[in-house]
Amino acid sequence: MTNLTFYGGVGEVGGNKILLETKESRVFFDFGMSFKKAGLYFSEFLQPRKCNGIGDFLEFGLIPDLAGLYRRDYLRHMGRKEEEREYDGVFLTHAHADHISYVNHLRDDITIYGSEITRGIMQALEDTGSSGFSDFVHLKVNFELEEKKGGEGLKKKRGHRIKRDFYVIEKEVKINDIKVTALPVDHSLPGALGYIVETPEGYIVYTGDLRFHGYHGELTRKFIEAAAKRNPRALITEGTRIKEKDGFSEEELQERIYDVVKKTNGLVVVNFPVRDIDRMNSFFRVAQRAGRRLVINTKQAYLLDILSRTSCNCPSLNDVGIYLQRKRWGLIGRSDYPDKIVEEDYFTWERKFINHPSALTYKDIRDNPDYFIFRCDFFELKELIDIKPPRGSCYIRSVTEPFDEEMEIEKKRADNWLRHFGLYPYKQIHCSGHANGEEIEQIVKEISPQILIPIHTEHPHLFRKFYSNTKIVTEGETVSLP
Repeated sequence: MTNLTFYGGVGEVGGNKILLETKESRVFFDFGMSFKKAGLYFSEFLQPRKCNGIGDFLEFGLIPDLAGLYRRDYLRHMGRKEEEREYDGVFLTHAHADHISYVNHLRDDITIYGSEITRGIMQALEDTGSSGFSDFVHLKVNFELEEKKGGEGLKKKRGHRIKRDFYVIEKEVKINDIKVTALPVDHSLPGALGYIVETPEGYIVYTGDLRFHGYHGELTRKFIEAAAKRNPRALITEGTRIKEKDGFSEEELQERIYDVVKKTNGLVVVNFPVRDIDRMNSFFRVAQRAGRRLVINTKQAYLLDILSRTSCNCPSLNDVGIYLQRKRWGLIGRSDYPDKIVEEDYFTWERKFINHPSALTYKDIRDNPDYFIFRCDFFELKELIDIKPPRGSCYIRSVTEPFDEEMEIEKKRADNWLRHFGLYPYKQIHCSGHANGEEIEQIVKEISPQILIPIHTEHPHLFRKFYSNTKIVTEGETVSLP
């Protein structure tokens, strides 16, 4: 018998954690954060405690309490007994937080499967993150002691890192009695995969997150065609936009942005998701067409540096501007301080960009506003104080509309900044990383599974309108395929 247990992604968008069990295998598909559930208890300045290992996460049901799954250093520190490994792997669809965030908590001897690009994004998140829970590619062992030099007592052991077993899945992999085939799909994050799993009871298809309207929509079509040929027992599909019928493509978005940029005399300030490479490519191409230069932050530059060594189609660091914020003492661009002192204003990982040929400061943008498209998210709005956008500048918002109370409050605060600097009203130009309702219906009918299990949606009941054999699951529920 093959069992599917849903520990997340049920009745909400994201937080996917799906356990597949057969007679010989136990694997997870995704292991992400539920923003909805985590947001009930935590916020930017109220975070889980590292000193309690996974205890705070278990307290509020953010992760399932399963033996043989979690990292041993956390369990030892919590006083839990030693556990043997009980799981064979975790297959990741892509590197959005609602699919990968809690990989940090997993044992280092559980193999992580994903694309080369997903691994690269997770490496960038690990290297540039500050949450304390970002051990995605390497596990930094915590709560260990070692003898001081000379044997005079003990000290905290630092720098002990274990490389996780991350397997870049090219096409398929066999684990005991299952075979997992990975196929690329189009999504707002590069490197996204869908999975087709051969089990003793037949095939199971898991879409992950996908769409048709990005620059690589043909990948999604090929995945759907391959899945349909398997006549699957079960289809686990996302349904983020099951209620929506409209939308436009990434190419159409690029044209709409260009229409705004070509009419702008002044600085073009934009906001788009930090790791959305398709959207970055759209703004990059608009900048080239308009005779401007796209300016990104150091985290994005670090990501591009890593992705340049993968198959990802992304801009070269030599063709964009790398914006260096004034931090700490704010010494960047000042010649009256030694370089070493200036470097101390920045994290170690970003110091290599200080003398990069593409490096820019606020002075460069302030003095030549007509030449740049400046990417500026909510937390970077303070840069406008130094840049001082001239009259005639514009702001393009290319992110999703607020969908909870905290996002509404944040947007109102951002609007105040934009009004202050003459950038309001702004232009909202965005397209989703997810298929719309009509496209999802098309996917389901083409694959034609025996059982349809909608997840990653707040409206699973809508699937029953066009597919009678729809199973609506609850969190922790197991679906058996006899």
